[in-house]
Amino acid sequence: MTTTPSLRLFASSAAICVTAAMAATLPAAAAVTSDSYPTRTITMLVPIGAGGVADTSARLFSKELSKYLNVPIVVQNRPGGSQSIGAESVARAAPDGYTLLFSTSGFVAAPLLVKGFKPDPIKDFEPVSLIASSNNVLVGSNAIAGNTLKDLVQLSKSKPGQVFYGSPSGATTLVFEHLNQVTGAKIQRILYQSTPAAWADLIGGRIHAVMEGPKLALAQVKAGNAKVLAVFGSKRSPEFPNVPTVAEQGYPGFGIETWQGLWAPKGTPAAVIQKLEKASLAVMSTPQMKEKMRASGLDAIGSTAAGFKKQIGDDANLWSKVAAGAGIKPQ
Repeated sequence: MTTTPSLRLFASSAAICVTAAMAATLPAAAAVTSDSYPTRTITMLVPIGAGGVADTSARLFSKELSKYLNVPIVVQNRPGGSQSIGAESVARAAPDGYTLLFSTSGFVAAPLLVKGFKPDPIKDFEPVSLIASSNNVLVGSNAIAGNTLKDLVQLSKSKPGQVFYGSPSGATTLVFEHLNQVTGAKIQRILYQSTPAAWADLIGGRIHAVMEGPKLALAQVKAGNAKVLAVFGSKRSPEFPNVPTVAEQGYPGFGIETWQGLWAPKGTPAAVIQKLEKASLAVMSTPQMKEKMRASGLDAIGSTAAGFKKQIGDDANLWSKVAAGAGIKPQ
């Protein structure tokens, strides 16, 4: 191919511009590949209200992460919009490692439930580490005659349209619809503005099931307000060692745990991600952190960025299939 003088001039000029641009960014690149990151306060946004399990785990984690990185970490709660308000703030922040997102697994499911949901969990963020998980349990009303998942399934089949689960979030809806699809149950959804409202109706016998973390469920069971029918995760819960998992009750392959994870804005340098990843692994592997998380009903994880990315992709694929099968569309 013959290159004309004008094209050669354009190519030369372009090369000069690119070289100049690369030279201009060298100091910044050098900064993020050195041991100097971080040098100032990090802001960690939690897109959920204060006081819940996710907020508790974020504060436990950030405190130890701050010690490891030797800089202050400020945790800010920005709830609302199915986690979109806080997440959008992080997505728009400079990708320099000084503004991070600490979300729950419901963030990945949100685009399937909320029309026009922004930001995009897959396209707008860099996964850093899966920090902790919760092995939630299926809580049943005392109005149910039996004490197992199969009793609830049979009840829903014998009384179609009359057996209900309470859902205070889209993520809860997807878990129960997945349960319906796997077991053949016909448990109907009733939406609630809050978890306490769903619990009030469960205790009152107006609904039949909710999903709850093991610590909170244990308190209600001890008070005689409800019973645990199954464990949603792949292993039994320490709080309910005698309650089998969904898989153990005849539905192999079912295993759902909710999680909390750390994200950075898209475009954050690899060196920053690696530094945060290394710090997260170190912090979450200590016996002290494992004990603190367990006291809150959580399992300390601390995964690699690649491992977290795989979890996000697996969840997105699963919930897409569940939503399609249940006829759920963004609203």
